[in-house]
Amino acid sequence: MSLLYRAMKAGVWTSENIIVVDRTEKKEHDKIWSFWKKGRIDFEEIIYHQWDNLFFFSNTGDKTGLQTRGYTYNSIRSIDFYQYVLPYLYQFKNITFVKADVTAVSSSNGECRLVTSEQTYTAKYLFNSVYHQPLLLKEEQYFLQHFKGWRIKTDSEIPPVSSAYLMDFRTGQEHGTTFFYTLPMAQNELFIEYTLFTKSLLQQEEYDDKIRIYLAEILKIDDYEKVEEEFGVIPMTDHVFKRFDDHIIYIGTAGGDTRASTGYTFMNTQKTISKILDAYKQYGNPFFKDENTSLKHQLYDSTLLNVLDKGKYKGHQLFSDLFSKSPAYFIFPFLDAEASIFQDIQIMKSLRVMPFLKSFTQAVFRKIRG
Repeated sequence: MSLLYRAMKAGVWTSENIIVVDRTEKKEHDKIWSFWKKGRIDFEEIIYHQWDNLFFFSNTGDKTGLQTRGYTYNSIRSIDFYQYVLPYLYQFKNITFVKADVTAVSSSNGECRLVTSEQTYTAKYLFNSVYHQPLLLKEEQYFLQHFKGWRIKTDSEIPPVSSAYLMDFRTGQEHGTTFFYTLPMAQNELFIEYTLFTKSLLQQEEYDDKIRIYLAEILKIDDYEKVEEEFGVIPMTDHVFKRFDDHIIYIGTAGGDTRASTGYTFMNTQKTISKILDAYKQYGNPFFKDENTSLKHQLYDSTLLNVLDKGKYKGHQLFSDLFSKSPAYFIFPFLDAEASIFQDIQIMKSLRVMPFLKSFTQAVFRKIRG
C-alpha cells in the first residue's frame, strides 16, 4: 500500500495497468505501527500520537530518561492508514483491486504470474509482501518478537501524554527478553504492549495475565476499561532474504525489511520503497543494489541474536547497559543502520565485550563459509 500510494503521488505509475490482490479489504483497525524518526515522513499527516519524552526502565526499576536530540517516537493506527491511502488510490482508473488469496507466484524470462483460487494474472513486475517462514541454513537464528497490546481507558493517573516508556523491563524474565511498551494516547487513555524476544509463543491467557499484573503492580491502575487489543508475531532472523527473483520484488518482512535485532519494519520498508521509486525514475525498472541493512549490520544483527540465544548475556541486562551508557541519539541511528563509525564504537563500548566478540567472530566465519 505504501509503495503504490507513494508511486502514484510521485506520478511514477500513472500510465501503467496495476492490480492489487489482497485477502481482505482493509476496512477495520487491526494493528499499530510504532517507530522512531527524526524530521517529517511521507505519512506525517496520519501519525496518531507522537512522544517527545522517552524513558527506559531496567528490570530492577532504574529509570533512564533518553537523550533524543530531535528523535521522537510515533504511532500510526492501521485504520487511519487505510482510510488515508485507499480513497486516494480508488480514484485511479488504471488500478484494480481484487479480494482473493494468493496461492502462488512465479517469474521467468521477465514475466510474472500470480495465481489465486479463481484467476491467474500476468505482469512485467510483481511486488510481493506475502511472508513465508524461510528454510533456514545451519546455524541461522530465528527468534520471534511476539506481543499482545491493550488499549485501555481509565480515570487513574497515567504517565503524561508526551512521555512514552520505550522499553520497560519491570516484568518477569523467565521466558527470555521480555518488556512492555507503555504509550499514553490521551489524558485517560493508555496503550500497553507485552513483548517478548523468544523462540516460542505463549498461551494467550499468559499475555493477558502479565498485562494485568503490570497494570496493577507497576502502573498502579486497577480500574480501567479495555477498549481494544491486538496480537502479533514478527520474525527476528539473520537469514538473508531474497529481494529479487527474476521480476518478483519482495518487500516488507518478505524482502528482509524487518530489522533482525529489533523487529522494526515500517521505516525500513519506506526506505526500500524510496530505492524502488528512485530506480524506476532513473532506469525505468525497480531494481536497486544497496540494501538498507548492509553486510556490517547483518553481522551485528546475527551477533546479537546469537548472544541472546546463548543466554550468557541476558537481554534485559544487555538493553539496560545499552540505554544507560549510550545516548539514544546514537542508539537510534545505529539500529537504523545509519550510524557513523564513531557511533558504532560508542555503542560497542557500552556492552560487555566477550559475549559479543565471540559471537561476532562466529558470524564472520559463517558469512565466509556461506
